[in-house]
Amino acid sequence: MGVVRTAECERARSWVSLSLDGELSEVEQASLRAHVGRCAACAGFERDADALTRELRTAPLERPAVAGMVLRRRSATMRALQVGAAAAAIVLAAGLGSAVGSLNARHAPVRTVAAEGNAPAGGDLALAPVQRLPAGRRGRSIAL
Repeated sequence: MGVVRTAECERARSWVSLSLDGELSEVEQASLRAHVGRCAACAGFERDADALTRELRTAPLERPAVAGMVLRRRSATMRALQVGAAAAAIVLAAGLGSAVGSLNARHAPVRTVAAEGNAPAGGDLALAPVQRLPAGRRGRSIAL
């Protein structure tokens, strides 16, 4: 299990990193000095980070053994297979989209207008079919 550090120690360690690159303000530098002066763990971290940074910056540059990467050519068969798979996916997507669109067009709801006062609960007029009842005493039909 790792050591649990305080927020102050975490901040000080990030300041150590920034300090190595010369990116700390004067106030942050003073805060870092004060913290490292009373925290042995962070003082050790600062020493180790400083030593590692100096070692990396003074080490001679290494030349890679290989001048460049060798690229492997793809075979024409593999390229044709990839293009064919992409074309099949496009055709399948277009066919499914067309089928779904035609199904939705066939089952579109019939828009009707209900007579005032006879609207279904919730006010959904688009789904209320008009039904005609037999003529009443005055000879009118009533729409529901």
